[in-house]
Amino acid sequence: MGEGLYLTNPIEQYIRDIISSLTCSPMEKQEIADEMRDHLYTSYEMLLADGYKEQEAAQIAIRSFGESKHMKAGFQQVVDPLYGWLRKLAWIGFWLYSFVVVWKLLIERMINRVLHYTHGLGNRPYIFTKYGFNEYNGFFDFSAWEMNVNFIPLKTIVFYTSAQHVNTDIAINNLMGNFILLLPLGLLLPFLFKRFQKLTSITTLAFAASAIIEVVQFMLQIGMADIDDILLNTVGAVIGFYSYKMIIWMLSLRTSSKDRKYSID
Repeated sequence: MGEGLYLTNPIEQYIRDIISSLTCSPMEKQEIADEMRDHLYTSYEMLLADGYKEQEAAQIAIRSFGESKHMKAGFQQVVDPLYGWLRKLAWIGFWLYSFVVVWKLLIERMINRVLHYTHGLGNRPYIFTKYGFNEYNGFFDFSAWEMNVNFIPLKTIVFYTSAQHVNTDIAINNLMGNFILLLPLGLLLPFLFKRFQKLTSITTLAFAASAIIEVVQFMLQIGMADIDDILLNTVGAVIGFYSYKMIIWMLSLRTSSKDRKYSID
């Protein structure tokens, strides 16, 4: 088989796709890749001998070996069962986290808005007016809209950290709450989806998700729209992503020490 064909063969692409997703030592990756090549190319050569064309033979060999998604999960479970358990916990955590975020930031606030309206209360929680929280002049009171949006980066952060009259607990809750809000997103998604195992992907998603939350809250008048909230949310997601990288690094040390133990034995 020519070198060019070897590099572009779907079999090699299939192997690289599976191996690149595994969390294990380079030695284990090489051993798995060698085993896969041995099996796949044996089937490939037999299919060629039966009269199949090269590309067709490669595709049949790959299909007979197994779907890429299932093979990734199977190999990962073999090289490090702990990663498999972490991924299952990540799925549970992701759904619980998603429910809590949607409930606290949207559903619960909308319920409170409806309750205030049905009880004839003039004020609206979560938004400011020129009268504070005590009066509200309707959905189209544009002075209220202006008071509940901030497009100036760091304005709110500086206000909370420098103003003398701001309650410390309120400042900490607002700043740390926004920082922590999307941190689990940056931690959990890389465990669940390969596309989010890159910092740029997590950063882009966190920024977009935070912006959507801010716009929805603002349009429904159940919260302010603040660029600083988006910045804090995004930074939190980045910290979560690096927490994921730290866990993966610790797992790689674990598998590397296992390799050294086997080599000594």
